[in-house]
Order: sequence, then C-alpha cells, then structure tokens
Amino acid sequence: MLCLIWAQYFFGNSMTDFSSVLQFIRSFEQSHPDVSVYEITNRLRGYTKPSYTTKAWSIVTGFEQPFIEAKLDQELLFAGELTDFGHFIAALSDQIDQPGLQWSDFTRWTGDYTSWAGDIGSAIELFRSKPGNLKSLREALDRFASDSDHSANIAAWTVSETINKNKQIRLSDAIEQYHARPYSEHVKTFIQRRFNGIFENQTLTNPAKLEAEIRNTTFAYLELSQNAGALKQMMKSFTQKLRSTPDRDLLSADLLQGSLHFMSHLIRKGNLTPLNFKPYQQPQAPWLGTVNYEVSA
Repeated sequence: MLCLIWAQYFFGNSMTDFSSVLQFIRSFEQSHPDVSVYEITNRLRGYTKPSYTTKAWSIVTGFEQPFIEAKLDQELLFAGELTDFGHFIAALSDQIDQPGLQWSDFTRWTGDYTSWAGDIGSAIELFRSKPGNLKSLREALDRFASDSDHSANIAAWTVSETINKNKQIRLSDAIEQYHARPYSEHVKTFIQRRFNGIFENQTLTNPAKLEAEIRNTTFAYLELSQNAGALKQMMKSFTQKLRSTPDRDLLSADLLQGSLHFMSHLIRKGNLTPLNFKPYQQPQAPWLGTVNYEVSA
C-alpha cells in the first residue's frame, strides 16, 4: 500500500493505479474490435516510450509501431509487486504468437533478449562501454535490471503463456487474471516452466542449472547486441577457448554477477529459501564441473 501511495505522489495525476491502466486497455480493445491480441499489444507499445518503438523492436516483433505518448510508461502495483508497466507491454509484444506464420515467429527466441536477458546484458554493456559513468556493475544492474524491470519481465512471460494457450482470450482479461494472483506464485511458476526448476518445499534444488541457463542466455544476447562494441574482444576470447584469459575471466565474472542478481530477485520475490551453491565453471560446458567456492542467491 505504501508503494502505491508513493507512486501516486511521485507521478501526480498520471495513470499509476492498475484499474486505470486496465480500463485504458479495455477501451483500446473496444475501439479495435477486429484486431488480434498480438496487434493490440504491439499497438499499445506506442504508449510506452520511444525506445520501445525503434526499428529493432519492429524487427523482433514483426510490427512497426510509432511512438504516440507515454500513457503506459508507469510504475504501478501489478499482482502486488511494483512493476514497470511500459516495460511489461514492450516485453509482452515480443512473446505473443502472431496469427498465421510470420517472420517474427522465427525470432520468437528473442523474447528472453527483449526482457530479462536483455536487461542483464544491457547493464553489463553500459558498465563496460562507459567506464566512469557507473561506480560498479552492481549499480548498473540495480538501475537497468531492477526489481520493477524483472517483475515486468516475469509478468510478460506469464501473460504471454496464457494468451498463446488460449487464442480467444483478450489481453485485458489475461492481464486481470495475472493481477489476481500473488507475485510470489508467478515467480515460482516462471522458475518451474521457463528453467525447469525443481522445488523441495520452499527450496530450489537445482540452482546451478538455473544459473547456467541465465548466464548462457545473457551471453547470447551480448553476442547479438549491436551496442556491445567494447565487449567484442572480450567475447571473442570467451568463445574461442575454454582456458583462462584476463578478458574471458572479466566477462565471466560479469555474467555470473548478472545471473546471481536476477536469481536473487527470483529467490526473494518467490519467498524461497536463500541459497548457497557452487556454479558451473563454464555454463556451456557443465561436464567440466563446478567451481570450488560457493555463491549466494
């Protein structure tokens, strides 16, 4: 409740409560009665922020949408968790199936890159490419892969799963269904279905496997990113050989810190037991075994 009061104070008269945002989406749907959920969501991307309406977003979603206004660029309580709602809409637009077979169906795997992996990777990019602007990678992760970003990412993954399984459901109804359940339940479902996480009571029993998947996917994002020029040489060293080099060790440490930052969000927000475990030496080569030290999440 205090988060909502703070948000209302900070944003003034803008749409910061869930009911107002949901009503806007319902009205938008009513004004476009013959439009698919895929198109509705991508049109709503025009009400987030200019950075979500670039050519890159047109390519990955298969839908060109110009920026209109920032009506949905808000932080609000969504399923009980403070969430960047504009980020949610943008991430969701890349994860909903298009009607029929479209080019973006072949780029569906970008869904991770336009959500959690992209957030982690972008934080690493910004920290390494602009030294001095950020004091630490932790600061970069807290700013560019924040809790409200990750709650948006998990909401996008969950809502897209609902929509892709039920082609008749409206976006507003899928959003309302998500909002009706506590965020901690969504986090646990996300861990189980996206990462094949295994629980024993409230303890994640295969954390090293989950961490390796996060690290691998974030690295894949960095390989594809056009903004990672300062990291290219580091990544070349990383991919060419498994033996230790200064560049490879630095990037490996960044990726591990980024993955643990995300895991910490999942463990905390899922009300799970805090973890200490040994991550794999090389996430792409688990047969090499784990490191000889423990990390926390």
